[in-house]
Amino acid sequence: MERIEPRSSFVNVNGIRLHTLDWGGHGAPIVILHATGFLGRIYRPLAERLRAIGHVYSYDQRGHGDSSAAPDGEYSWDATMRDLGGFIAAMGWSGVRAVGHSAGATAIGSLASERPDLISRAVLAEPVIFESPDAPELGWSNPFIERTLKRRRIFDSVEAMCSNFENKPPYNTWRKDILRDYCEFGTRPTSDGKRELKCAPEVEAKFYETARDFDGLGRILRCTSPLLVMFGARGDSLGASLSGKVAEQLKNGRVIDVADAGHFLPMEKPDYVADQAIEFLK
Repeated sequence: MERIEPRSSFVNVNGIRLHTLDWGGHGAPIVILHATGFLGRIYRPLAERLRAIGHVYSYDQRGHGDSSAAPDGEYSWDATMRDLGGFIAAMGWSGVRAVGHSAGATAIGSLASERPDLISRAVLAEPVIFESPDAPELGWSNPFIERTLKRRRIFDSVEAMCSNFENKPPYNTWRKDILRDYCEFGTRPTSDGKRELKCAPEVEAKFYETARDFDGLGRILRCTSPLLVMFGARGDSLGASLSGKVAEQLKNGRVIDVADAGHFLPMEKPDYVADQAIEFLK
């Protein structure tokens, strides 16, 4: 498939200048929302395939990619959901279809629950969910925070970053073209010719710190819009332990457990995710 070069623009939402990518396509809009720490550009394989059933857009969340920082310093899951609602409204849409990954999936499912007028149906790949603020499913958060704050943020070049990451978890399971897009578009040049992460580790860590304050599971289970929820069956999935509960209690939709995949399902199996999304959203 020919690589698509998306059109870049900005939309002002909740005091944030959101960097938006228009991937083209024909039909009603489809919105892709990325995982914490990443950006809309790296879901290129998914965006290219979804063009077959709609006009595809993605954007960078506050403090991510080429979007602006939060002027009040708020980086929370509630803010992510509010920004998504604001983005859809600012674009003049209603009843959109959406595909989200990780915390992006949690935001989409939660907004669909609270504002079904904004999201008509959605695919949630590896939503981050937990049963209570002290649930064992939240055991990932403190290690994530510590690891994130220690993360290397400067690299000699895009190529050096790719070489550094391609044999390290979680990136070693990603498709190579997606990792390359992350290393290129997820960094910016520094004054001395090196590359710096666009999403500061301190910003990413704040989202992990506020995870326990947001009831994504409850909202998703209450959602009346059709949802397709996908979990990786491997141990690094953040929500797979609740797959059975979601399958049993989801009001309108179904759950797929994907063998030999983990939390970065869209990076590991983008064609499979695209096939399932196209079938569900068309």
